[in-house]
Amino acid sequence: MGFVGLLLASALVVEPQQIAYLVQSKEIPAAIDLYESYYKARSTHDYDLLQRLGILLLEQGVRSSDMETQLLSLYGASIAGHQSSIDILEEGIKSPFFESQIAAVRFLAQLQDDRCDRLLIKAMNSGYLPVRMEAGYQLAVRKHVKAVGQIEALMYRIPEPYWAYFPQFFALMGTNDAISILRHLMENPQSHVRVQAIMNAARYGRDDLLPKIRAHATHAHVDEQEACALALGFLKDSKSIPQLKKLSNAPDSSVRLAALQALHLLGDSEAAISISKLAEENNLFAISLLSDIPSSTQLLAKLAQSKDTQIKFNAAFALLKLRDGRCLRPLESFLIKDAHDTGYQPQVSPGTGFVSWKVVSSVQEQASHSFYDLLGITLHLREEIVARSVELSESDFLHLSRLIFETRQFDLIPLVCSLLENHRSPGAIALLKEKAHTAGAPLIRAYCNLSLLRLKEEGPYEDAVRKALSSMQTTELIQFRPDVPMDMRSAISPHQLTPEESSRFLIEAYQTLADRHDEKGVEILLSALKAGNPKNRYVLAGLLAHALQ
Repeated sequence: MGFVGLLLASALVVEPQQIAYLVQSKEIPAAIDLYESYYKARSTHDYDLLQRLGILLLEQGVRSSDMETQLLSLYGASIAGHQSSIDILEEGIKSPFFESQIAAVRFLAQLQDDRCDRLLIKAMNSGYLPVRMEAGYQLAVRKHVKAVGQIEALMYRIPEPYWAYFPQFFALMGTNDAISILRHLMENPQSHVRVQAIMNAARYGRDDLLPKIRAHATHAHVDEQEACALALGFLKDSKSIPQLKKLSNAPDSSVRLAALQALHLLGDSEAAISISKLAEENNLFAISLLSDIPSSTQLLAKLAQSKDTQIKFNAAFALLKLRDGRCLRPLESFLIKDAHDTGYQPQVSPGTGFVSWKVVSSVQEQASHSFYDLLGITLHLREEIVARSVELSESDFLHLSRLIFETRQFDLIPLVCSLLENHRSPGAIALLKEKAHTAGAPLIRAYCNLSLLRLKEEGPYEDAVRKALSSMQTTELIQFRPDVPMDMRSAISPHQLTPEESSRFLIEAYQTLADRHDEKGVEILLSALKAGNPKNRYVLAGLLAHALQ
């Protein structure tokens, strides 16, 4: 019969230690069976024991030699939000795997605890440079007292051309020591390091560095001139207007555009006209910049009808930012048509002050040899387009949402359902109810039913969600979407791993049911832990620990 069978057969009185032992022995189904006997004997759930079992499973997973299991356990620990989560995340910092280390750093950044600061400092000694950079960024965000010294030490340990990544850290911290280093970086022999020091000083409002920026505006390097012109505009330096007028006639178009933008920010009404002229000449950076000029909607609407793909997309995207519904039709062809084969690559000006988008075809093929993570960036941009559509008229927003449902853009379905759920208008709820019955698209039905359940709409939505969970729990693995660069993250793409759409449904559905803190929610999680895919157990363990707090 074996040890486990004998234990189950002979245990007249089940002790919590026996259940914990089975979890530690990786006999999860047997542990759940024994817990069910224990529950029947006492007629009530032992929430302290269940939480302990969840944490034990997470501790077991993070010590696994399998990288995926470690990653799932770290994700589960971040969901749990338990005091033991920090100990589990510490194991991630110690992991030999890069993926586990970077995940642990990002999850630690979400917690407010002195021990997290200590572990972030520990991560600064990682053997992986991206992990040290991420830890340094998080220390800078927290303005930790040791951040300046730690980040400066890291900077001096890597080749000087890579110092361009560090000005944002020092500008973000803003202490006297940090600004002193930032000032020093403005005089670095490498032009791109100076540019980043100038741009980040402006982005973080360091007007105490204006005298130095004014001096650099007279330098001959095109990228430096662009950066200085933009910085002087961001910092509203009216003393620099004569120099900006001079730069607005520079031979380089990016320098001219930067000077015009600065003059516009300083109240020069003629500057906007000059920017529009550059846009009419098909300057993509100027077209993108028109999103900051409300009077440019007519021109953008015209450019959005261009036969040139690059002009059309950048103009339509700028029009979207201005909340003009005329962006919708041109954007549909990019958002829907050939969505799986069309990608987007950022195009950055020499001084890094302007960004436009290059539409690329065969993105799957190009992603393998591109400097950028084209797949992650493309999904991020498509989600941004959908998220911004909420700011259009309700009819436009609902039209785009319906189009995404009907063309089955599955990677956008979770976001669309979330936006409709938050919109809460009768039209949004009616669309969710309609699509909750979509034939041949179980993922669409699942997400619509989940949103309606969370909205507490009357109907069979809870039963539908449970049915979807039952059909998916043994076949779906928790997987993660591509990441995006640090400087492109937003509310849509936070500093954490984001599950793919099917996995995300599993997590959100279990969490919705578990957050009720009732016996049904607990029993659903226990059933999934017992019978579901073993890879899912670590995230479920985190949900269980979270639900029982």
